[in-house]
Amino acid sequence: MWWWVLIWVLLVLIALAYLATRVWGVWGQVKELNAEIGRASETVSALQAQTDRLGDPAPAPQAAIFGDPRQLRREREVTRASLKQQRRARQATRRPAWARHLDS
Repeated sequence: MWWWVLIWVLLVLIALAYLATRVWGVWGQVKELNAEIGRASETVSALQAQTDRLGDPAPAPQAAIFGDPRQLRREREVTRASLKQQRRARQATRRPAWARHLDS
């Protein structure tokens, strides 16, 4: 009969040892988590200070779909004309000297 008691005591001791190792591992993970949270908190506070220093962002421009179509058409034509002039100027610099006077 005392063998049963010895077996149960051994089983309880083994279970307690297993639980103690698991609790010790979880405690180590909790300490690492706290350290990581501290580092993340420092990073967030540094980023917050930097955003405060930079100020508020500029407001987003209004979407073109809500603009006046005639005004948008004029802006598009002006932009296309200036791009066309820039393109012609770039092409003119690449042409040989004998061909430059033809397109001027």
